[in-house]
Amino acid sequence: MTEKKQFIATEPSDKIRFTAESQDEQKTVLKITNQSEMKQAFKACNVSDFILLKLFIFRGGQGKPPVEKQQFGVYHIPAPENCTCEGAWAEHYGPPQGEHKLKVVFNE
Repeated sequence: MTEKKQFIATEPSDKIRFTAESQDEQKTVLKITNQSEMKQAFKACNVSDFILLKLFIFRGGQGKPPVEKQQFGVYHIPAPENCTCEGAWAEHYGPPQGEHKLKVVFNE
């Protein structure tokens, strides 16, 4: 089995952390870097529901969601020049060119 070339990198690279005890809204930053020579369109999704996310908000005090279901997937496809990200995804058929998964971890 051949390994796929990674066209994107994320920071953090494997986990996104939240504090489960806080009653306040929590925010986190996910940095996505294009490591290829070509333009890439990407989207960050909740892997279990495949819903496009603009923000991921965990409100403390509501109980922790099941750990195994809490992941993000960052999916990417080649994007033509002068094309928006939304336009590239609207015209794309088939699976994404690549993906990068990150676990969501709630600190105790």
